[in-house]
Amino acid sequence: MRITIRYGEERDLDEITDMVVKLKLLNEELDPHFKVVDDLEDQVRRYVEDAIRSGDTIVLVAEDEDTQTLAGVIIAKLIDRIFYKPRMKVLITDFYVKPVYRRKRLGTLLLERIEAEASRRGAGIVTAVYPAYNSIAEHFYETHGFDKLQVERYKPVTG
Repeated sequence: MRITIRYGEERDLDEITDMVVKLKLLNEELDPHFKVVDDLEDQVRRYVEDAIRSGDTIVLVAEDEDTQTLAGVIIAKLIDRIFYKPRMKVLITDFYVKPVYRRKRLGTLLLERIEAEASRRGAGIVTAVYPAYNSIAEHFYETHGFDKLQVERYKPVTG
């Protein structure tokens, strides 16, 4: 298996969309607080298109050179933390590796590349956001040296 990590491009739109849709459906399955919208695929496609074009969003893909298909994707945003040092951070918002490629260090390779991108863009930290009940993500980030930074609480508003 030969994997290349590169920037996501317009030609990758269908495959990235498919992976992010699967991620959102997995989030819904793992956590009852995450209900996907009816037009999920359309929304994800627009989101990915915007991310690829954005100067403050990083879209990296892992391409399997043997099959010429994408094996994984990571999407992260560059954010200015105006009140804190270091000022700039990279926030991982979407991270998906296809099941057949899991447990082969592909996630680690994508994460290392995001860290390098963060450094190149002047960000002093990398953070990640994921559903509270996603124990897979929790374990992955803890294994890679991530500490808890902030807590987000949830309460539905009734009208």
